[in-house]
Amino acid sequence: MKSIYKLLAALFATALLFLAGCSSDDEEYSATGLNSVGSLSDVDVKACFDAVNSFRTGSEAFYISADNSTKTFLVGQLSALAFDEKLAQAAKIRAEEISSSFAHTRPDGTSCFTVLKQIGAAYGTCGENIAAGYRTGSAVFAGWKEDNKDYSGQGHRRNMLGKNFTKIGIAYFDKKGSTYGRYWVMELSN
Repeated sequence: MKSIYKLLAALFATALLFLAGCSSDDEEYSATGLNSVGSLSDVDVKACFDAVNSFRTGSEAFYISADNSTKTFLVGQLSALAFDEKLAQAAKIRAEEISSSFAHTRPDGTSCFTVLKQIGAAYGTCGENIAAGYRTGSAVFAGWKEDNKDYSGQGHRRNMLGKNFTKIGIAYFDKKGSTYGRYWVMELSN
């Protein structure tokens, strides 16, 4: 039974990684939170961005393979990601959304990736990482890095090491009075 749950988790993570081109209505949406940040001029966004690129191009570019006993090494195979303003805009919108509904599904019930079409971002393969409660960019990166997890627990790690990804946008939303405070989103695309 445990292996079925692991398989389902792996399939879900893979679906999120490769899901693209979802339909969406063309309704305009913009993040209105004054506490929403998604710019490289922000120290926490930059720290996360730099950590992801060091991770992709460094000696820890591997994940646990689906058999849970070997590693898939990507050392020397990945390049740094470019910070993309459209993806950062999408991440800002999603960060505000997950502060009310923490899921890869948007509040209107559509896939998280519909935000990309909605803002006019061109994409093919895309991925999304979400998190809550981390105060700094370094801390959220460490959470997404998912050290010491098996294959089913390394979906965020595999997203950050995605071979097809060339661009990244990172944002967070501070929600005053919430249980977790800061909500993070990383959008990845090619």
